Amino acid sequence: MNNETLTLLPHPERYRLASGKGRQAAVMLIMTPEHILLIERSKKTPQHGGQIALPGGKWETDDQSLWHTARRETWEEVAIDIGDQHPYASLPATATGTGFDIHPFFVKLDYLPKMVPDNREVQQILTYPTSRFLNLESYQMSQTERGYVETDWQGHHIWGATARILYLAAHIVIQENMKT
Repeated sequence: MNNETLTLLPHPERYRLASGKGRQAAVMLIMTPEHILLIERSKKTPQHGGQIALPGGKWETDDQSLWHTARRETWEEVAIDIGDQHPYASLPATATGTGFDIHPFFVKLDYLPKMVPDNREVQQILTYPTSRFLNLESYQMSQTERGYVETDWQGHHIWGATARILYLAAHIVIQENMKT
Protein backbone atom coordinates (compact mmCIF):
# COMPACT_ATOMS: atom_id res chain seq x y z
CA MET A 1 0.00 0.00 0.00
CA ASN A 2 1.90 3.02 -1.26
CA ASN A 3 -0.49 5.95 -1.54
CA GLU A 4 -2.78 4.22 -4.00
CA THR A 5 -6.41 4.68 -4.96
CA LEU A 6 -8.60 1.67 -4.31
CA THR A 7 -11.50 0.69 -6.56
CA LEU A 8 -15.20 0.16 -6.01
CA LEU A 9 -17.13 -3.05 -5.61
CA PRO A 10 -19.17 -4.49 -8.48
CA HIS A 11 -22.30 -2.90 -6.86
CA PRO A 12 -21.56 0.85 -6.68
CA GLU A 13 -25.22 1.59 -5.83
CA ARG A 14 -24.40 0.32 -2.33
CA TYR A 15 -21.81 3.04 -1.92
CA ARG A 16 -23.50 6.38 -2.81
CA LEU A 17 -20.64 7.89 -4.78
CA ALA A 18 -19.83 11.53 -4.08
CA SER A 19 -20.80 14.01 -6.79
CA GLY A 20 -17.93 16.39 -6.13
CA LYS A 21 -20.46 19.13 -5.37
CA GLY A 22 -20.77 18.47 -1.62
CA ARG A 23 -18.80 20.08 1.18
CA GLN A 24 -15.44 18.31 1.29
CA ALA A 25 -14.47 16.19 4.30
CA ALA A 26 -11.99 13.40 5.00
CA VAL A 27 -11.83 10.50 7.43
CA MET A 28 -9.13 8.08 8.55
CA LEU A 29 -9.79 4.34 8.61
CA ILE A 30 -7.05 2.95 10.86
CA MET A 31 -6.66 -0.82 10.89
CA THR A 32 -4.41 -2.96 13.08
CA PRO A 33 -4.34 -6.77 13.08
CA GLU A 34 -6.79 -6.67 16.02
CA HIS A 35 -8.87 -3.48 15.68
CA ILE A 36 -10.40 -0.74 13.58
CA LEU A 37 -10.54 2.65 15.28
CA LEU A 38 -14.03 4.13 15.54
CA ILE A 39 -15.38 7.00 17.60
CA GLU A 40 -18.75 7.92 18.99
CA ARG A 41 -19.27 11.59 18.20
CA SER A 42 -20.17 13.82 21.11
CA LYS A 43 -23.88 14.44 21.42
CA LYS A 44 -22.96 18.15 21.72
CA THR A 45 -21.65 18.40 18.15
CA PRO A 46 -24.06 20.16 15.78
CA GLN A 47 -23.82 17.58 12.99
CA HIS A 48 -23.69 13.81 13.38
CA GLY A 49 -23.84 14.00 17.21
CA GLY A 50 -23.96 10.60 18.91
CA GLN A 51 -23.18 8.73 15.69
CA ILE A 52 -20.48 6.10 15.30
CA ALA A 53 -17.85 7.41 12.92
CA LEU A 54 -14.29 7.26 11.72
CA PRO A 55 -12.04 10.09 12.95
CA GLY A 56 -12.25 12.97 10.51
CA GLY A 57 -14.02 16.14 9.56
CA LYS A 58 -14.40 19.08 7.22
CA TRP A 59 -11.71 20.35 4.91
CA GLU A 60 -10.39 23.75 6.02
CA THR A 61 -8.69 26.36 3.87
CA ASP A 62 -5.37 25.81 5.70
CA ASP A 63 -5.39 22.12 4.75
CA GLN A 64 -2.90 21.35 1.99
CA SER A 65 -4.95 18.35 0.83
CA LEU A 66 -7.73 16.03 1.93
CA TRP A 67 -5.00 13.65 3.21
CA HIS A 68 -3.90 16.54 5.43
CA THR A 69 -7.52 17.05 6.55
CA ALA A 70 -7.81 13.39 7.61
CA ARG A 71 -4.49 13.54 9.48
CA ARG A 72 -5.31 16.84 11.19
CA GLU A 73 -8.75 15.72 12.28
CA THR A 74 -7.43 12.37 13.56
CA TRP A 75 -4.89 14.26 15.67
CA GLU A 76 -7.52 16.71 16.96
CA GLU A 77 -10.09 14.04 17.82
CA VAL A 78 -8.02 11.17 19.24
CA ALA A 79 -4.39 12.44 19.40
CA ILE A 80 -3.00 9.94 16.89
CA ASP A 81 -0.32 11.48 14.69
CA ILE A 82 -0.20 9.79 11.29
CA GLY A 83 2.92 11.11 9.62
CA ASP A 84 2.75 12.83 6.25
CA GLN A 85 4.90 10.11 4.67
CA HIS A 86 2.93 7.16 6.13
CA PRO A 87 1.67 4.87 3.34
CA TYR A 88 -2.06 5.07 2.77
CA ALA A 89 -4.72 4.14 0.28
CA SER A 90 -7.57 6.42 -0.69
CA LEU A 91 -11.02 4.93 -1.13
CA PRO A 92 -13.61 6.46 -3.46
CA ALA A 93 -15.45 9.39 -1.88
CA THR A 94 -18.98 8.80 -0.62
CA ALA A 95 -21.81 11.30 -0.22
CA THR A 96 -23.83 11.87 2.94
CA GLY A 97 -27.45 12.92 3.25
CA THR A 98 -26.21 16.08 4.99
CA GLY A 99 -24.34 17.38 1.93
CA PHE A 100 -20.79 16.17 2.53
CA ASP A 101 -18.47 14.35 0.14
CA ILE A 102 -16.35 12.20 2.45
CA HIS A 103 -12.90 11.11 1.27
CA PRO A 104 -11.70 8.05 3.24
CA PHE A 105 -8.01 7.30 3.75
CA PHE A 106 -7.04 3.76 4.77
CA VAL A 107 -3.97 3.26 6.98
CA LYS A 108 -2.51 0.07 8.46
CA LEU A 109 -0.68 0.21 11.80
CA ASP A 110 0.92 -2.57 13.82
CA TYR A 111 -0.96 -1.42 16.92
CA LEU A 112 -3.13 1.46 18.12
CA PRO A 113 -1.03 4.01 19.99
CA LYS A 114 -2.22 5.71 23.15
CA MET A 115 -5.31 7.76 22.31
CA VAL A 116 -6.81 10.78 24.03
CA PRO A 117 -10.34 11.80 22.98
CA ASP A 118 -11.18 15.47 22.48
CA ASN A 119 -14.23 15.59 24.75
CA ARG A 120 -15.76 18.45 22.74
CA GLU A 121 -15.99 16.22 19.65
CA VAL A 122 -15.67 12.62 20.86
CA GLN A 123 -17.96 10.90 23.36
CA GLN A 124 -15.83 7.74 23.37
CA ILE A 125 -13.16 5.86 21.45
CA LEU A 126 -14.21 2.43 20.19
CA THR A 127 -11.94 -0.40 19.09
CA TYR A 128 -13.97 -2.41 16.62
CA PRO A 129 -12.61 -5.94 16.07
CA THR A 130 -10.83 -6.37 12.75
CA SER A 131 -12.26 -9.89 12.54
CA ARG A 132 -15.80 -8.47 12.64
CA PHE A 133 -14.88 -5.70 10.18
CA LEU A 134 -13.72 -8.40 7.72
CA ASN A 135 -16.76 -10.64 8.29
CA LEU A 136 -19.02 -9.57 5.42
CA GLU A 137 -21.93 -11.43 7.00
CA SER A 138 -21.91 -8.91 9.87
CA TYR A 139 -23.24 -6.23 7.46
CA GLN A 140 -26.90 -6.10 6.51
CA MET A 141 -28.72 -4.23 3.81
CA SER A 142 -30.37 -1.24 5.48
CA GLN A 143 -34.11 -1.26 6.04
CA THR A 144 -34.27 2.54 6.27
CA GLU A 145 -31.69 3.56 3.66
CA ARG A 146 -32.63 1.57 0.56
CA GLY A 147 -29.64 -0.19 -0.96
CA TYR A 148 -27.14 0.68 1.76
CA VAL A 149 -25.45 -1.30 4.51
CA GLU A 150 -25.50 -1.12 8.28
CA THR A 151 -24.27 -3.21 11.21
CA ASP A 152 -24.81 -3.40 14.95
CA TRP A 153 -22.08 -4.07 17.49
CA GLN A 154 -22.15 -4.02 21.30
CA GLY A 155 -25.21 -1.76 21.41
CA HIS A 156 -23.86 0.61 18.72
CA HIS A 157 -25.62 1.10 15.39
CA ILE A 158 -23.16 1.75 12.58
CA TRP A 159 -24.85 3.12 9.48
CA GLY A 160 -24.61 5.72 6.74
CA ALA A 161 -21.24 6.76 5.37
CA THR A 162 -19.29 4.98 8.12
CA ALA A 163 -20.91 1.61 7.36
CA ARG A 164 -20.47 2.13 3.60
CA ILE A 165 -16.77 2.93 4.03
CA LEU A 166 -16.21 -0.09 6.31
CA TYR A 167 -18.08 -2.40 3.93
CA LEU A 168 -16.10 -1.28 0.89
CA ALA A 169 -12.78 -1.40 2.75
CA ALA A 170 -13.53 -4.90 4.07
CA HIS A 171 -14.13 -6.15 0.52
CA ILE A 172 -10.89 -4.59 -0.66
CA VAL A 173 -8.82 -6.00 2.22
CA ILE A 174 -10.27 -9.45 1.61
CA GLN A 175 -9.50 -9.22 -2.13
CA GLU A 176 -5.95 -8.03 -1.44
CA ASN A 177 -5.39 -10.88 1.04
CA MET A 178 -6.59 -13.38 -1.56
CA LYS A 179 -3.89 -12.16 -3.97
CA THR A 180 -1.05 -12.94 -1.54
